[in-house]
Amino acid sequence: MKKILITLLVPVILGAVLWTCGKQEKQIEKPVIDESAVAIKLAVVQTVDYSLPVISSGLISTETESKLSFKLSGIISKIYVKEGESVSRGQLLASLDLTEIDAQVAQAKNNLDKTQRDLERGKRLLKDSAATVEQIQNLTTAFNVAEEGYRIASFNRQFATIHANSSGKVIRKFVNEGELVGGGSPVLIVNASAQNEWIVKIGLPDVDWVRVKKGDHAKITTDAYPNETLNGEINAINEGADGSGLYQAEVKIRPGNRKLASGLFAKVEIAPSSRKKLQTVPIESIVEGQGKNAFVFVVNENKKSVRKLPIVVAYLENQTAFITSGLDSVQEVIAAGSAFLTENSVIKIEQQ
Repeated sequence: MKKILITLLVPVILGAVLWTCGKQEKQIEKPVIDESAVAIKLAVVQTVDYSLPVISSGLISTETESKLSFKLSGIISKIYVKEGESVSRGQLLASLDLTEIDAQVAQAKNNLDKTQRDLERGKRLLKDSAATVEQIQNLTTAFNVAEEGYRIASFNRQFATIHANSSGKVIRKFVNEGELVGGGSPVLIVNASAQNEWIVKIGLPDVDWVRVKKGDHAKITTDAYPNETLNGEINAINEGADGSGLYQAEVKIRPGNRKLASGLFAKVEIAPSSRKKLQTVPIESIVEGQGKNAFVFVVNENKKSVRKLPIVVAYLENQTAFITSGLDSVQEVIAAGSAFLTENSVIKIEQQ
């Protein structure tokens, strides 16, 4: 009886021992964690239509801002307006002392009268055969020269005064009464503010000049209205660079009911209408950048190792890098942790 009982218990005990050993073996086979692995996070590569805004600045003025001057040099007799004063088209603004100018006109007129009398006398003598044809020709030439001289003097006399060429405001006065000014030297600047046609003149480097065109939308901000943005558009673009190497452009402002003045400093942000497809990644994923060239790390198929890819960066804006080339077949790049990686690094991917 005892032999039978022992025979029955042996398989049971042996099974229990084997089950216990198997359980302990399963508990021992835990995954080994590599403490040297670099923790990283991935970022999705996105494709967008984008064009970097063009940023510039300049002074506000009007489209018809005019620098008014005398044609002749002389002493200023009277300036009839002050800075900031409104004027109407044709209004007398300033005049020179006319003493010398009127004397020049009178001298030219006297010379014209004399040559006319000489010519008439010569024609009478020619009829009496007392003068030759050549003499008459010389007298005719002298008369014509005197006539043109009188016309020049009379014309200059008209521009010894300055009249407003448009309705607007006097925004600057360069000289005062009693000063001697040269012909063509600016005396007054008048703008056509009455027409509410305000512009900002800006300078563009060649890399921005090729990206903008007439009609592109612009946003204008000024210190006078710090919390407001004025709308505008590019009105004109010069085809040649100035002495500083910049290309001048005019941005027309739509001020609405806001009051503007010439000389206000303005910041301009232009949105070029020409766009191109670019890929974007977080700026923290960029490593070893030099100029436009840089690198990013991507995860290999085994999800444990990495490789470094060269890329070309178009723009950096805020926390985003816009990539021209290098990521055509890449869907994700390493963002967080990329600064600690080498091409021999072992990684562990953390959830976002």
